[in-house]
Amino acid sequence: MKARPQQIFLCNGARRPKRLSADAKVVGLDYRQDCAAGPNVNIGLPDFVRGVLHLPDRILDLLEIAAYVFCGDRLASRGAVDDLEYHAWARNLRYVVKVRDFDFWSRSDVQDVLSQALCFMTGDGSFEFVPRRGHATPPTGLFDTDAFSVEQVDNLEVVLFSGGLDSLAGALELLESTRSDLCLVSHRSQPGTVRTQTSLCRALASHYPKRIYPYHFDCTLRGCRAKEETQRTRAFLYTSIAFAMATAFGCNRIFAFENGITALNFPKRQDMINARASRTMHPKTVSLLQTFLSLFGNQGFTIERPFMFKTKADIFETLSKLDKWGLTSSSVSCSKTFQNLGQATHCGGCSQCIDRRFAAHASGMQEHDHAGLYATDFIRSHITDPLVRTMLVDYIRQARDFAHWSLDYFYQEMTAELADIIDFLGGMREMECVQKIWELCKKHGIEVLRATARIRELYDDPFREIPEGSLLQLVSEREYLREPVARLVARICQVLQKAVPTAFRTAPPKDEPDFNAKVQAILNGQSDTLNAEYPYVAFACSLAKPDFSTQSLDLFIESKYLRKGTTPSKASEGMAADLTKYDVPHILFVVYDPKRSIRDDTAFASGFEAKGRCTVCIIR
Repeated sequence: MKARPQQIFLCNGARRPKRLSADAKVVGLDYRQDCAAGPNVNIGLPDFVRGVLHLPDRILDLLEIAAYVFCGDRLASRGAVDDLEYHAWARNLRYVVKVRDFDFWSRSDVQDVLSQALCFMTGDGSFEFVPRRGHATPPTGLFDTDAFSVEQVDNLEVVLFSGGLDSLAGALELLESTRSDLCLVSHRSQPGTVRTQTSLCRALASHYPKRIYPYHFDCTLRGCRAKEETQRTRAFLYTSIAFAMATAFGCNRIFAFENGITALNFPKRQDMINARASRTMHPKTVSLLQTFLSLFGNQGFTIERPFMFKTKADIFETLSKLDKWGLTSSSVSCSKTFQNLGQATHCGGCSQCIDRRFAAHASGMQEHDHAGLYATDFIRSHITDPLVRTMLVDYIRQARDFAHWSLDYFYQEMTAELADIIDFLGGMREMECVQKIWELCKKHGIEVLRATARIRELYDDPFREIPEGSLLQLVSEREYLREPVARLVARICQVLQKAVPTAFRTAPPKDEPDFNAKVQAILNGQSDTLNAEYPYVAFACSLAKPDFSTQSLDLFIESKYLRKGTTPSKASEGMAADLTKYDVPHILFVVYDPKRSIRDDTAFASGFEAKGRCTVCIIR
């Protein structure tokens, strides 16, 4: 497979490398107002420094590099949906950056551990850093010198504060259980996020006077829209900001509140390759970031994760015990706030929104997390986005598995994922670590099943039709119990049952090749929807004539046209031959029988389907 071209970002006015491959893509990134080409990113470093009076050169470099990595991540496209789900996910990124502390950033140990952390958290192929000498910025004020530092606060803890439910619950728990003051560190990128973080910080300050110290760091693209919105490198930016604040206040740890299910984020399917499941606060990511940040000074640095073995429903219950429901509806857990319309604060269809709504129902707190917060109510409304439908089915399917798997079966099925966790959860032996993770996942699975039952109890009115295409329908039809290929087959049959009779209403197919061509045209017209709804199932029609030695297919579609001279027995012979000829997991036989030559559809289909590995769809 051909490697993707390297994408190179020239930062702080760094010069273009002399030797580049012909297909390399080069983009300049600069936030300085006096740069020759004009700034194309916003990085609020001067304002941030003024808040702490002074930061060492090495920390200033860190904040700039983290900001440039975040901006470059958003500018480097991962490709179209079908590419994103397969080979084109991983990018090769190179940052050429002018820095102040050249000797530090030239160290191989610094570059190696940072590259490892970023590659693991993003799933990208490579991150390369090339430092250049000669960078400097003017002091931000009279006090921006080594002689001054921010006033030290006793019993201060530095907390990553995104404005989401987990970070809010974590901050509240620290405020209630300790006497510590909190430095709440936020990254600001969108107006909605700014509003959320500001209102929550003000509310916390009013509840806990003189104990809240909010600090924010602005970092956004300027004059262009992002090509990639997964924002996987945001964790690096957030921890860098928090580390800078911890350095200013003389702390050697920060707090990151994220529930364990989100942090581990096990793939919803075993074929979700290339780290498509985000690893922003995964134990390995956190461990690598701790190692990297510890290189900045003479002492170790720790990222505390008190919610590592909590579920999202546990977070709701924490808020219930603290009786701070007035703040809950103001928190925003959505990863796609840029899609929200009207007064809704959540899109309602991203993985975070799905998890939050199920957790609210699992904990019985749905009244405090009402549908009005969400632009899309997937529970009772038609789900128009096939990706949202896929996420819902996969979410419930995984939860069902977790709820029913024994410890040994969990260990067997999740061996590869567990290997990236066991060595990075300190203080536990392997089997103890596996058991705690299994217990966490099992608890999550039971909670999702409980939430599903509660949703049906609350919203499934037996005297009304179930809204078509809603979560209620998915649950009623048990779609999550079917294998992905079986669900795709059912969807294709549904499409063809409607489209084929319409296509031949005025004139029948000339012959079988003509029928095949029409079937392929119908499915090609539905390809975007089908690929979005079933992104991990590869399928092809008979006209494609795939080379099965080089192309892997999960589903193969073979058409049969029963016309004059083609008897059901002749079609049966061809289907039997196809089952022998095509070595694929599943074959869908589309049989067009306008003259009703097949007398007993059930008997005809069951003769093949009973043998497995195929489905027969008879159309008239």
